Amino acid sequence: MASLSTQSLSGHVLERTHILQEILDHIQDYSKESDKVDYDALKDDVLKPVLAEEFDPETQIRGFLRAFQHTLVYKAAFSKIESKELRNQIDSFIQGKPVGNVVGDKEFHLLSHRSPPVHHHFSLLRELKNLVICGLELKAAIKDIFHPKHKHVKDLPILFEDASDSKVIECYSEVPFENWGLTVQNSPKYTFLPTTVKGVQRIVQFALQNNYRVRCAGYRHSWSSVFSQDNEIFISFVNLHTVTTLPDPMSLIPGEYNAATVPDLKTIELKEETLPGKKRLCRVGAAVTNEEFRRWAVAGKAWSLPADVILVEVTISGVNGPICHGAGISHKTLSDYVRRIEYIDCNGKLQTVENTKLIQAAAGAFGLLGVVTHITFELDAMTYAVMKPLKEDVGLGVPPISKEDIPSALRSEWYNAPYADELISKATAEFERRAENDYYSEWFWFTYQRKVWTNTFNTTTDPTGAINYPDPGNVFLQWVQGWLGGVITEEPLFNAIPGYWQAQLIASLGMAALPPTLGESKTPTYKTLLPDALHFRRGVQNMRVRDIELQIPLPPRKDDPSKPDFSIVQRAWWDVIKLVYEDAETGNDPSSAMRLALEMRIMGSSDVMMAPQKGNDLGTLSIEVLTLPDAVADDEWHSFAQKVIDLWMSYGGNVRPHWAKEWEKFTFNGQEARKYLKEVAYKNQIPEFREALEEIGKQQGWTLEQLKNRYSNELWDKMVFE
Repeated sequence: MASLSTQSLSGHVLERTHILQEILDHIQDYSKESDKVDYDALKDDVLKPVLAEEFDPETQIRGFLRAFQHTLVYKAAFSKIESKELRNQIDSFIQGKPVGNVVGDKEFHLLSHRSPPVHHHFSLLRELKNLVICGLELKAAIKDIFHPKHKHVKDLPILFEDASDSKVIECYSEVPFENWGLTVQNSPKYTFLPTTVKGVQRIVQFALQNNYRVRCAGYRHSWSSVFSQDNEIFISFVNLHTVTTLPDPMSLIPGEYNAATVPDLKTIELKEETLPGKKRLCRVGAAVTNEEFRRWAVAGKAWSLPADVILVEVTISGVNGPICHGAGISHKTLSDYVRRIEYIDCNGKLQTVENTKLIQAAAGAFGLLGVVTHITFELDAMTYAVMKPLKEDVGLGVPPISKEDIPSALRSEWYNAPYADELISKATAEFERRAENDYYSEWFWFTYQRKVWTNTFNTTTDPTGAINYPDPGNVFLQWVQGWLGGVITEEPLFNAIPGYWQAQLIASLGMAALPPTLGESKTPTYKTLLPDALHFRRGVQNMRVRDIELQIPLPPRKDDPSKPDFSIVQRAWWDVIKLVYEDAETGNDPSSAMRLALEMRIMGSSDVMMAPQKGNDLGTLSIEVLTLPDAVADDEWHSFAQKVIDLWMSYGGNVRPHWAKEWEKFTFNGQEARKYLKEVAYKNQIPEFREALEEIGKQQGWTLEQLKNRYSNELWDKMVFE
């Protein structure tokens, strides 16, 4: 991050309009170092419209594309988009073609692009299969093809995943692993990509014979050390080309779920109804992605998960494993809707857990129970979400307890008006109504913005007027926005400008794509199928971020202990916003550690043993701050995130981190993270969890020691087994 040489930033007021004007006036000062950027496009198509409060996704996103399309970073990223049709669509959009004409009126956009090619950059298995078919002895074929120069196909075990021993499990040796957030790196001895239950069994049996540990992952969207280790076995439920390549075009690719053609680990099967007409069991393969399940649910229009994460580029098992996901105070975690777990135990046997008590451990076991192959969820009858998203004044969307909590840069005209207190009082009542009553509740604040994005909704069984949301044009824009965000954050110009400029540019890009947009009502209404409302954003994973998230129990109200006190939500929200400005105004250059967003959801408690929400009988505040990788490179992120954690921990109650987010490198109430979680936050839950695992083992023929030896890693050794 560079500071401006043209002016002193001491005491700088980080007001949105001021920052935008400053960028407008000085961005071209960087033209000598970054001469491939189209500064006129950045000024005219991005900065000026945003200054005028004209948030038009087509204008802003097209402007960003035009500004960076000639840079080396853009060209390299563009060349990695495998679909020629998609590249042509982006080019047509840049040239001014309206997005509706670019994508047409089809449900999916890449009409001729069936699927991403499954061509791993080091795959030779097709050659191997051809030689085997031709009658060559298997080991001889391997020796001939897998020459030592092919370092990732060296000395591979030959395991089959079908009963006739004709289908070899895809496998690679010593492939470097890194998670999506780039916080975890290791080198497993073998990486397997099974597609059947029998294949998983064979892998575990091989691990047992050779004393390897086994860990699994899907899209790798966890920041903590939950993954594989050096020289152990890693099972990937997503092919290695897809999972290591950005952008991922999944949400743009046409296709429908076909039960007759999907592999074993991608099955979706409706089972018996548990409450006629209202609830039904559904068996889902561990490798099914959220996008595949969304399409299946939307096509059937009959059954849906009641809650889920926004992200579609993630596997069902990956969402379920960390236990933490959900939204709406009437909903528990996704794992609370699990009724049956099928897994391969540490002896390589296929087992099932469905006992009411034991499922509370098995439903969220972090991969410690074994390799989960199928999860049976209890679905709700399909409903329609009535979405009424708002961009409202930051001081009114989530009102502060005291208006003095609003930093000067965010104060609107009403702040000093005689009716200000009454306005905040009414806004607080509306906020509490949403938090306490709405089916789904979520709020976003992009750094330095004067508006908050409020997304809470309720559901109905009436399909009248329902639409596909987001529509094809908006899916395209959302996907491009996520991809472009990832491109921009790697551009040398972006990493040279001050952090608070970065935050403002990304906020402009983010707010542009969120409704209401230019030409829409201030309170647009969209009625859509619940799965589409839950996944209202596509292409999110195309832009890497850093993230901390805590689960804060809602305390009882003093006047009515049976109801939650939402003032803790307001406090947690505004403590971060104040910290953003306080942190920024220290020193000669403004620090800007939180360069992306503050986000929160209100949700219920949980019955799952290791859930952070367990015991939060009045509900849970799930709140997070997100930033860009450059904030880490600038050495601003860790200290800021620690201050946020310290603030949220100061409220009392059993505050616990989201298992899959960043938490290990921080302290909690002055204690090292693992020590705090084991000895304080989960003091009772960890022994209960271990006892439940032991009970399952007694019934199914294995011990905790065997479990540890087969499925644990360094993190879980210390957290659960020591």
